[in-house]
Amino acid sequence: IAGQPIFVMRDRSGEIRAFFNVCQHRGHELLKGRGSLKVGITCPYHAWSYNLDGTLRNAPHTETVANFDRAQFSLRAINVAQSAGMLFVNLDAECEPFETKMGRFGETITPHLPDFEDYVAVERLHYDLGANWKVVVDNFAEAYHIPVAHPELARVLDEGLDDFVQEEGFSYFLYRSRTGFEGLEIEAGSPYVAWMAWPTLNMLSLPGSKNLLVLRMLPNGVGQCSERVDIYAPEGPVDPKLLAVKSLFMDHFNQQDIGIVESVQRGLSSLGYDQGRYVCDPEDSWFSEVPLHTFHWQVLEALERLDG
Repeated sequence: IAGQPIFVMRDRSGEIRAFFNVCQHRGHELLKGRGSLKVGITCPYHAWSYNLDGTLRNAPHTETVANFDRAQFSLRAINVAQSAGMLFVNLDAECEPFETKMGRFGETITPHLPDFEDYVAVERLHYDLGANWKVVVDNFAEAYHIPVAHPELARVLDEGLDDFVQEEGFSYFLYRSRTGFEGLEIEAGSPYVAWMAWPTLNMLSLPGSKNLLVLRMLPNGVGQCSERVDIYAPEGPVDPKLLAVKSLFMDHFNQQDIGIVESVQRGLSSLGYDQGRYVCDPEDSWFSEVPLHTFHWQVLEALERLDG
């Protein structure tokens, strides 16, 4: 995660813990893959071993080493939270509790994905974009562009949000289809659900089948980023409906969005552009750019914290 090797485990009491995957002796990686631990964690380099709570259990031949204090060599723990069958880790040791900014997140997930704990990863997609990651999040944060940029999608979605939640750490958008999608076995009234979580996590649950698409923007420079999409579905053969709707959204709508954000990136560098204007109405209607405004405030606050 963010270039850092980590591992997540469940201890004997059932508590989920996360640690940086690095031995405190010489920095060797501790674990690979997945599985079960019989006793503890043993480094394959010099056999330093750790208890499941991260404390150093044994360091061979250190009995006569002067001032050797095992308590100083515990694994570095990482903040981890569980919500709606998902695990969230935060590399910031001083971060606020997950519930502070994401308290209602689970409430918005569970009605749509009640059995998400049983889902498995079925596909990973990767896109290289000629746009800053924030421009990509901007586009995801509003539906104002859908009637113009995605007319096929606009024809089947109700003009309005069926539900909307805006909290400090995430946004939730629930749309419903007005009609079925042409050529797809999707009924009118089917939900199309989107989530945004600060700073780069976006998620979609597409209509017609059980699924979750997890999108992350990974910065590669000022004007480039990568978009990684992990697709989750119930274990077993993938529903043909998911394959069809995934193709529509990722091979068509997402390609339209890539063209949009790359055009915006070029425009932001133009001498002819200075300052835009948010379209925010008091009723937070479907076309309102309130989530976009919120995201920009989050960016500014994060930059101010970096400035000290």
